[in-house]
Amino acid sequence: MLLNEPGVLDGSHYYFFTPSETIKKYYYHLICCGHYYCNADYNIKRDYFPYFLLVYIRNGDLHVNYQDKSVTAKKGDILLLDCREPHHYYGTDGLEFIYIHFDGPNSHELCSYIVKQHGFFFQNKRNIEVGKQLYQMIYTYYHDQEMSISDSTCLIYTMINSLTIKPEKQKNERSPVDEAIHYIKENIDRQITLKEIATYVNLSPYYFSHIFKLETGYAPIEFATKNRIDTAKTLLKTSKLAIADIAYQVGYSSSSGFINIFYKKVGFTPTEFRNLTI
Repeated sequence: MLLNEPGVLDGSHYYFFTPSETIKKYYYHLICCGHYYCNADYNIKRDYFPYFLLVYIRNGDLHVNYQDKSVTAKKGDILLLDCREPHHYYGTDGLEFIYIHFDGPNSHELCSYIVKQHGFFFQNKRNIEVGKQLYQMIYTYYHDQEMSISDSTCLIYTMINSLTIKPEKQKNERSPVDEAIHYIKENIDRQITLKEIATYVNLSPYYFSHIFKLETGYAPIEFATKNRIDTAKTLLKTSKLAIADIAYQVGYSSSSGFINIFYKKVGFTPTEFRNLTI
């Protein structure tokens, strides 16, 4: 079938979906998807389109102007665009790509976070696996089959989250973030500062804080607090230690300070949490 759009060539195929109100409310879902073969006449320029776009380039070049940046996506590259922002992309002869437009509860928040932290242009080994998953999804519909909404939701979520996974490290290789996590856990019984941790891994506090949050989703001191609370939960459930003793073991000089932060983070006091049936 031939899309009535300049630059999209014969052999291209695409599918449109109309989600129910229930699906819109609870699931990630497709708006449209397709496999395009294009020439240099392919040119999309929009100020607004209310969905996210995930694109995997199979051949040729796709030039993209987005968020005051210009990139050229080539074979194996992936783009994740929030089409609610102005965007312009155009092809060259020999361009081939597969894509989905999608939506869903919190999808904009999640994808906006990914784009903010990692950018919209992805070039890594994980792209091949995402490309295979995208191809699988599109060709389910090509063969007149249906994908359940639960399978579709999981696949969309898996693909966009896979973009943020870093390549596996060599055995015994530890990054500055790994070293920092080890240091935080080794010093759980005392309060440590951002400057102290950054000094330990030989980085500036600003840069260290940036890469730590990028990789873990937590600011360093926020992670240290999380580690203390998680350890305290385990001690509450696996020991008969007094609350004051647990507070001391996880770096709090007073039980009242520990109880306040525990309640703030968990929603229960330590005693209430200890008595919960898990």
